[in-house]
Amino acid sequence: MAPSRATLPSVPEARLSVSVTAPSETVTLCALAGEVDFYTADQFRSQLIGSLSTAASLVVVDLSQVTFFGVAGLHVLVEARAWAGHTDRRIRLVTGPRCVDRLLEVAGDTASFDTAANLADAVLGAA
Repeated sequence: MAPSRATLPSVPEARLSVSVTAPSETVTLCALAGEVDFYTADQFRSQLIGSLSTAASLVVVDLSQVTFFGVAGLHVLVEARAWAGHTDRRIRLVTGPRCVDRLLEVAGDTASFDTAANLADAVLGAA
């Protein structure tokens, strides 16, 4: 007998907001709010990677409003870092939430990413 609909696992509604702006000629800002997981990673990837071809020399990825950060999000950052390196752009992360800091720490990529504790510090010296 087939399982009833009530027993099938449901896919949680993905909740992620991604915005890409250019606050100055030298900075492109990709700000995230919400959950970065398997379900939302493609949205994050398309916004971030899609903006790199026209981005400023410094791309700041603001993760300060992220409430969950999974391995899929880390894969997007690693992919973006590689792509940015081929186009003479730098990526700097604004961290802060424990879920972001812990995953970067466990993954061993903390030293590989340029990080800042807040947005003001991230854009300081971008000129």
